[in-house]
Order: sequence, then structure tokens, then C-alpha cells
Amino acid sequence: MQLRRYDGHQFPAELTITTADTHTKVNKEYTLHIRDITRQRKLQNKLQHLAYRDPLTELYNRAYFMQDLASKLELNDVPIISVFFLDLDRFKKINDTLGHQAGDDLLKEVSARLRKVTRDEDVIARWGGDEFVVMLSGDLSETLLAKRANQILEVMREPVQLIGRELKIPTSIGIAYTATPIEANTLIQHADIAMYFAKEAGRDTFRIFEPEMALRAHRNFDHEQALRRALSNKSEMTMVYQPKVNQHGVIVGLEALVRWQRQDGSFFSPAEFIPIAEETNLIIPLDEHIFDLVCQQITAWRNRNMRIPPVAINISGKNLLSGTLVQYVKSTLAEYQLDGTSIEIEVTEGVLIDDIERCCQVLSELRELNIRIAIDDFGTGYSSLSYLKSLPVDILKIDKSFVDECAASQEDSKICSTVISLADGLKLDTVAEGVENEAQFEFLRRLGCHVYQGYYFYRPQSAAQIEALLGQPQNVINLVQQKAEKHA
Repeated sequence: MQLRRYDGHQFPAELTITTADTHTKVNKEYTLHIRDITRQRKLQNKLQHLAYRDPLTELYNRAYFMQDLASKLELNDVPIISVFFLDLDRFKKINDTLGHQAGDDLLKEVSARLRKVTRDEDVIARWGGDEFVVMLSGDLSETLLAKRANQILEVMREPVQLIGRELKIPTSIGIAYTATPIEANTLIQHADIAMYFAKEAGRDTFRIFEPEMALRAHRNFDHEQALRRALSNKSEMTMVYQPKVNQHGVIVGLEALVRWQRQDGSFFSPAEFIPIAEETNLIIPLDEHIFDLVCQQITAWRNRNMRIPPVAINISGKNLLSGTLVQYVKSTLAEYQLDGTSIEIEVTEGVLIDDIERCCQVLSELRELNIRIAIDDFGTGYSSLSYLKSLPVDILKIDKSFVDECAASQEDSKICSTVISLADGLKLDTVAEGVENEAQFEFLRRLGCHVYQGYYFYRPQSAAQIEALLGQPQNVINLVQQKAEKHA
């Protein structure tokens, strides 16, 4: 209870009343014991603060958030509860490159910005690591939720100064809301799922949960488990090879493409399982398995005295920056007694943006093994052309999206022309991918493109089909001439 001293000061007190039997029927004695518990109350408040507050950001922690969310969901007078689940993209990179103090300072800045754009009645908590949650209550439509999400994204886009560097905080937000009874864990799970869909859509964006997302998430989990089993027994992955030809139609290279035929005989599209591998960090063992299969196949071909052109292998950004790629490539080439000239490595342009310095170092070490480097999907990323002159690369692959309309679209034709001229100026080779008709081929040939890849020439081929193609003396079939004669 609260008591007041003689001077008017109030203080928290513990009052204990005891009775004593006086052995009479009328009178009893009462003893009142009053104890000032100011110190105990302060300690209790401190312990409660420690129990429910994140020590770094001073925001609520997960325990308090879940307790408060559960209690609000039990009330009938709150029409809608909404949860925003935030994840900072590339936070680990800041910790790894600038140190944990810089990471802590960034988390404090994020918490301050969240306080700035939320209402007093909103509940903000640090969920853990680089994840935050915000709880809103009231009559909020999806339009208003989208507006609130954009406000958060806008304030997060403002640059932050960390140890003398100006950085941005790309953020992904998942939103889930309910006006009907639901478990707190379920609502959080829905927001978390929506956040991963936001990441999939690109940085600095948000997604509102839909039931289909949960179905896809469960399906992706099943696929992840199947992929783990496939990489464990290494019997379901096979390789096909798409030839690359010069302007005369002679095969001058191959690109290795993975195919996954599951135990039930069905094929799993790379467009589905590659993103799952990226998200679950299975991409590195998958890359290594593919590299091993390709080296094994090249060795088998050479044992048959076949002359094999370089085989291009796609390498993920995570593998490129893993710190183990170069050593793995060295040891695998040595195991199969192959020279680096047997291999080309392709990396997408977007990968290079994340850490240009480390990428340059790794690519330089690969080139020291006589491996040629290609930038795949060139023109679709956002890297500065000023970096291109310093990148240790040999080949630019013009993305299919520009090749599709290169003969008909003025914009795409200019892009193709610019890329080829740029490559010529830097003494790099160009490969046009996705060439599907004669008009595209003729247009690119007039521009001086060096190499072509696409269904106009060859679809991906099995190893046996490649043997048949390359078994013909120097690919004597001049594919371009053959197509022209057939057309005539």
C-alpha cells in the first residue's frame, strides 16, 4: 500500500497485522508492522525491466511482446491486431566487415527510428539478432497497413553514419493481422512467412500475409528436406550441357546445367530449388556437387580422347564469398588431374555489388588457376561501369531479356550494341544467351558478338548427346550454313 509520512512524502509500504488472544470475550490486541519497501520495489522494477527489456536497444524483448500480444488477442474489444515483422538485410555483412560495435550502433539507430514513426500505443520489440516486431491495434485496413509499412521503409532508407562510413539499411517487412481469435504464435508465424516473401520480392519492400504463403512455405520446407536427402545420397542430381557456338556455328563451349530427378521420377525445376538452396545455405554443397559432377564428366570425356571445349559452371554469390571456394576448386581440379583451362566460372552481376573488393580478390585467385571468368546476366544489375575495368573478368554474357527483342526493340538493340562495344573496348568476349531465332542471331552477328547460346542452335544436351555432337570431326556441321540451306 501507499503510505504518507508526516512531511507529506508518500512511500510504498508493506503492512502486516497480527492479533493476540487476551483470553477475554471482548478485547483483542492487534499489532501493526509497517515496513518501507522502497528499495525492494526499485529492485523489483529493475528485475522486471531486465526481464522484459532488451538491454542494447531498451525496446521490449520477445518475452514481453509475446505476453502482451497473447493478452490483447484474448480481449474482445480490440477489433484488429496487426504484427509487423522486420528483418535488416545484409546485417551480418556489417558485423563481419565493420565489427560488432558498428552492428550494435546500427541496431540502436534502427530502434530510434522505429520509435520515431510509431504511435505511443504501438508496441515495439527487438525479436532477436537483427529482427524487430511492431504490434498495432485498432481499425486498420490493408491500405492503412501498407501506408504504415511504407513510412517505416522510408525512414529506414535514410543513410546512417557508422565509423566514418555512410550506409543504408535495406529492410524487409512481413505483415499479418487478425480480427478473429488466433494464437499469438500463429500470428507471429504468419508475419514471419510474409517477411520471407518480401525478401524474395527484393530489398526495401513489404508483403501482407496471405494463406497461399503458408502453403508455399510448407511446400518449400518439404523441398528443403528432399534437397538435403538428394545432396546426401548424391544420386538424384544429373547434368546437362548447352553448347555455345561461334558465328560459324562451331561449338566453342558448354554451359553445365543441373537437373534434379527425384526418386518418384518427377523433375524438379531449377527455378524452384535453386532459390530454396540459396535461402537455406544448401547452395554451397550444391555448387560443390555440381562442380564435382562436371569435373568427373570432363575426365570421362578426355579418357575417350575427346577434345572438350571449356565448360562453364555457375557459382552462387554465397559460395563466392564463403572463403572456401578457391581451395575447393584447387583440390577438385587436382583430384581429377584437370587444368583450369577446362573450366569457366559464371557469376551474376548482382553478386558483385554486395562486396566488390572481396569478389575481385576471389576472382583473381581463380584466374591464377587459368580459369576464365564470365559475368552472367550482364546489364540487369546495378553495378557501376567504373568497376568493370578493374574486375578480373574475361567474358560478358548479354542477358536473354535484352536478346529477346534485340532485332525489334530500339532500346534493347542499343543495349546489346553498347555491351558489345564496351566489351570490345575492354578486350572482353561477349556471349549472347537465349538466341532463339535467325533475326536475333543475324542482328547480333552484325554487331560483332563473339559467341551465341540458345535454342536456335542447341537445347541442353545429355552427356551422351554431347559426345555425339563433338565426335564429329571438328563439329564439321556448320550449323549456321545448315540452317540457311534448310530455310532456302
